[in-house]
Amino acid sequence: MKLAVVIGHNSRAQGAVRGDTGETEYVWNGRLAQLMERDAAEFGIEMRVFRRTAGGGYRTEIRRVYDEVDRWGADASMELHFNGATSPAATGIETLSSGTALSLRFATAVQDEMIVALGLRDRGVKTVGGNERGGASLISGAAPAILVEPFFGSSPKGQEATDELHEQEALARAYLRGAARAFESYPRRDLSGSRT
Repeated sequence: MKLAVVIGHNSRAQGAVRGDTGETEYVWNGRLAQLMERDAAEFGIEMRVFRRTAGGGYRTEIRRVYDEVDRWGADASMELHFNGATSPAATGIETLSSGTALSLRFATAVQDEMIVALGLRDRGVKTVGGNERGGASLISGAAPAILVEPFFGSSPKGQEATDELHEQEALARAYLRGAARAFESYPRRDLSGSRT
């Protein structure tokens, strides 16, 4: 199965910042995507990383990157983020879904794996509409899509759960394991070998 991984934000507007290292979502998740690429084949996943290019406004950037995802023929897409808040007490893991059956299945599988990998509070799978924050990413492509928020970069708990390489590797593998679990239940696209 083909998994498109979209790095959240862009080189000009890089998103939330980790309080411990000063890294932005864009930089930190770019590195995490490399870990995913390294291990994707082990999970039976063909993976490709996509980045938003700055220019034309938010919706134009989203439409442009998900057009690229569609041209590649992705079976599913996952957009990588992490949360930020003014209060360092805000913590936990959440996954955004468009609410379609396949998006919800994908989101639930990945959410479950992130909780095991990081041990942070379960903030749940949240269904968001196209006009809500993050919603455009969930409805702009043809493939079932999710947006992951595995921790708060502003939270000492979130920082501690993701600051070591082995923790980042565990998160990358959690994404892949969840995607592989979801893919097992997706309808088959190529039915040429099917007897039914």
